[in-house]
Amino acid sequence: MGRNAQGEYAEGAWEPPVFSVDRNGKIIGYENTNTPNNWGRWGTDDQRGTANFITPDVVAAAASLIRSGTTVSLAIPLDATGPVHPSRPNVVHLFGYSGADYAAGTELGRVAPGFQGADDYIFMPLQGSTQWDGLAHVYSDDAMYNGFWMGNVEGFAGAKKCAISNLKTSLTSRGVLLDIPRFLGVDRCTPGVPITGEQLEQCAQDQQVEIRSGDILVLRTGHVPWFYSLADKSQFWAAGAPGLAMDTVDWIHEKEIAALAVDNIAVEVEPSEKPGGVYPLHARLIRDLGLTLGEVWWLEDLAAACEAEGRQEFFLTASPLNVTGGAGTPVNPIAIF
Repeated sequence: MGRNAQGEYAEGAWEPPVFSVDRNGKIIGYENTNTPNNWGRWGTDDQRGTANFITPDVVAAAASLIRSGTTVSLAIPLDATGPVHPSRPNVVHLFGYSGADYAAGTELGRVAPGFQGADDYIFMPLQGSTQWDGLAHVYSDDAMYNGFWMGNVEGFAGAKKCAISNLKTSLTSRGVLLDIPRFLGVDRCTPGVPITGEQLEQCAQDQQVEIRSGDILVLRTGHVPWFYSLADKSQFWAAGAPGLAMDTVDWIHEKEIAALAVDNIAVEVEPSEKPGGVYPLHARLIRDLGLTLGEVWWLEDLAAACEAEGRQEFFLTASPLNVTGGAGTPVNPIAIF
């Protein structure tokens, strides 16, 4: 007996696995036949994936891009108004005690006699705002990145393998913005229309920027700003989304991109290019390549800064929160010119 898609217990909804798992949490005898893939590229025990492309030399070279000192946040507001995926609750922000409480004469939450202050709490999905999807986030055939069994991620203990905390000192590198609407001559990309690998290459050439090993690639589509412009948010969810095509896997692999972030909800195009497919590009990028994915980024200010600076490259720091066992993390990425 298992659970169906509605969370109800149902006969026949689950079957026990027919494979075994070794003491390191890897599926014995499982071979990933998808190509390209990075399984074993950095060793059989690797849990960092393409973040390994960010070497000390790459970081040092990226630091040389800091010239004007201009800083830009690439995060949406962390509040209840954001475009959170319908499968997740939005942010809840509460105060345990506040200045208004003390002004009203209450002792609620008072730390000590005479103390005045405020203390607040956030309740949210870790992928409920500007975020990184980590390598423990997506699986296929019961396996996650590098052949680890998906059962290594437990409901209470969290991810014992491929946790986002493995990248706590990483995802600081050279950032590159590819501004797809500017390349196409439109205000924003059309929902449901895929962005191909060929278009990414042409956009890079048009915007005179070279994609290098260890880069964090940032793609502007204009989709998240469209959400904020709509009075009726249901239009946003009904329209689908612009995003990457399946054929971008080879291009991303060839360029040795360390991480990828987009100003849409799920990086890939919606509806899927594959009829009935449920985020197939997630499995190819996260599970097969070991690529950390950024979603719901705010790139309007970055696009303006790139235009003002006359370049599409910048120093980018976007390290995850050090969440023990986390499959993802909210983040406030900062681009520095």
